[in-house]
Amino acid sequence: MNMQTKVGLILAASLLAAGAVGSAGAQTLATGDSRPVTQPTYPGICTTINARYSSALRTSPPSSSADDTSVIQQALTNCKGTGKSVVLAASGSNDAFYTGSLSISGAGLVINSGVTLFGNDSYSGNANLLSFTGTNASLMGPGTVDGRGDIITGTPRLVQASNITNFTVYNVTLAQAAHPNLYVEGGNGFTAWGVSIRTPATRKNADGIDIDSLTNATVTRSDIEAGDDGIAVKTNSGDISNVTVSNTRLHGTHGLSVGSIDQNTVSNILFTNNYVYGNDLNGTQSTNNNGINVKTGPCSLTVKQVSFVNTCMTGVKHLIVMDTNYNACTTGGSPSLSNIVVNGAYSTQSVSGAYTKIDGRNASFPVNAYLANVSLDATAQSGDQYANVGLYKSNDVPSGTGVTTSSFTMSGSVPSCSF
Repeated sequence: MNMQTKVGLILAASLLAAGAVGSAGAQTLATGDSRPVTQPTYPGICTTINARYSSALRTSPPSSSADDTSVIQQALTNCKGTGKSVVLAASGSNDAFYTGSLSISGAGLVINSGVTLFGNDSYSGNANLLSFTGTNASLMGPGTVDGRGDIITGTPRLVQASNITNFTVYNVTLAQAAHPNLYVEGGNGFTAWGVSIRTPATRKNADGIDIDSLTNATVTRSDIEAGDDGIAVKTNSGDISNVTVSNTRLHGTHGLSVGSIDQNTVSNILFTNNYVYGNDLNGTQSTNNNGINVKTGPCSLTVKQVSFVNTCMTGVKHLIVMDTNYNACTTGGSPSLSNIVVNGAYSTQSVSGAYTKIDGRNASFPVNAYLANVSLDATAQSGDQYANVGLYKSNDVPSGTGVTTSSFTMSGSVPSCSF
């Protein structure tokens, strides 16, 4: 049996174990990424570049006329479209590269162990430090990309990928982004595996990973500390579908998020076996302390077949949120949120005032959701309205204007969490 077959069988078994049974036929668990996703391997090497600088220069890096931008960009251009990589390697005590904005099309950038690629001062006024496009592009470690967001004055994204096919980010650390750490928009096929993100909870708008307007994406086995959404599923330029987020830990973020959404369609999104910590790794509490978070405006949009399976939360305030009035729309609309399933959720040490909120638009456009195998240490509700909620072994019971609850059955259990 090959590796892809094994992974497929394991995923199928886990979904079956969490799946719905009984009379509530309207709920269907998401299956997520339709690709057979396996651990990435390193691409062939196009060229290797040796470091000329030390990380000790982080606070006062070389000027743009003396840094590594032109050398690295030329190597990446020479490798364009090959899928092969430019490798950044240490040389003696030199362990750092300093660069302005770089463009990578259909090629890879590999940062060796102990090596850091720093964003130089010159990129702070640009849109991104690293911009990826094309087919089979990749960013791999085990080294680090440091945006120096604690020093620079601008708000560029650290890594941006646009209209990609089979884009991979693997075994790399992204640190100190000024704005989103990793933003992927448009295309088909994105894998983030073993990615560490280290940007503090206080860094405004510094999302961990944004997955926007594409199909077939997986984020797995990653560890994310960030100042906004830990992971966000978005539809800014088109529909999004077939996304899996699994076996990932968030620290001090705004949670596992769908949104904010104000247009287009979200479908078949699976979050499974994830941990949410309300504090970042320095003990600083999230500035918007969410666990499970579906947020839209009262616009013409569709969010359907979104599943949160086995979610563990500690130190969180907004435990489960499904909100159709999160942001404004230029004109009123008809937000359709249906088949939103939480199967397996556990919280402990929730902060004072912790609550759940399920907020539909109105009686014509309620939220349709299911809560199964839910055990929260704080069961207060805040602003529940206009929702139809199926309940099975849940101590979290929504109530409010236009809220109806009913019983259904679903296999699975409250997750056993190890924080």
